[in-house]
Amino acid sequence: MDIKNLTGASIRTDGSGSSPAIKSRTSTIETSSEAIKTGQTNDESVTLTATARTLSTARDTAGAIPFNREKVAEIKAAVAEGRYTIDNQRLAGRLLNFEGQLASPQRPQST
Repeated sequence: MDIKNLTGASIRTDGSGSSPAIKSRTSTIETSSEAIKTGQTNDESVTLTATARTLSTARDTAGAIPFNREKVAEIKAAVAEGRYTIDNQRLAGRLLNFEGQLASPQRPQST
């Protein structure tokens, strides 16, 4: 298709032309916006699953989880300076413990 020589009533170089389908969608959007402003509804509803509600709650509360900013800054500085040491045995044990909890969530594991 040669786009250099397009012609037609719905194509305009000034951006003012549009197809009937676009005009229809624009009209629908404007009508919906006006219905919202005036309080009219279409009797449509949305039902969220329990999982969606749980995820929404988790997202909303994730920002409210407290943490020690000073401790985080201290650890970042130690890592940047190369003086932060990692206890590989302790880390491996905690990873295995966490994996065990994922495999059988009904049994709490000790730390």
